[in-house]
Amino acid sequence: MTRIPLALMAAGALVSAAAAYAQTDPHQPNNDGSAAASMTVPAGQVAAGVDPGTSSANSGVNGAIQQNQATNAASQAQYQQDVASYNEAMRAHGHQVAQQDVHYAHQQRAYADAMEAWRIQDAACKRGHQRACNAPSPDPADFY
Repeated sequence: MTRIPLALMAAGALVSAAAAYAQTDPHQPNNDGSAAASMTVPAGQVAAGVDPGTSSANSGVNGAIQQNQATNAASQAQYQQDVASYNEAMRAHGHQVAQQDVHYAHQQRAYADAMEAWRIQDAACKRGHQRACNAPSPDPADFY
C-alpha cells in the first residue's frame, strides 16, 4: 500500500512540472491571477506578449510583400505600356496596308485604262489607220 501513494505523488509532481514548463516564455508575462492579467487572460494561461524574433520575422515578411507589390505594379505598368505600343503599331500597320491597297487599286485602274486604250489603238491599226499603227503603246503611268 505504500507504493500507491508514492506513485501518485510522482505523477502529481510530473503534472505540476509540465504546467510550470508550459508557462516559462521569457518574452511573455506569467498570469498569476492578478486583476490586470485576469481581465484579458484566464487564470493559468500565458498573457500575449511581444516576441522580438517574431516581430523581426513579421517585419521581413511585410517588407517582402511590399517589395512584391511594387514589383507587380511596375510589371503591370510595363505590360500596359507594351499593349498600348502594340496597338499603336497595329494601327500604323493597318493604315499603311490601307494606303497600299488604295495605291494598288489605282495602279490596276491605270493598267486597265491603258489596256483599253491599246485595244482601241490596235483596232484602229487593223482598220488601216497607219497613224494608230505607228503610235507607241499606251503607258499605264499616263493614266494615273
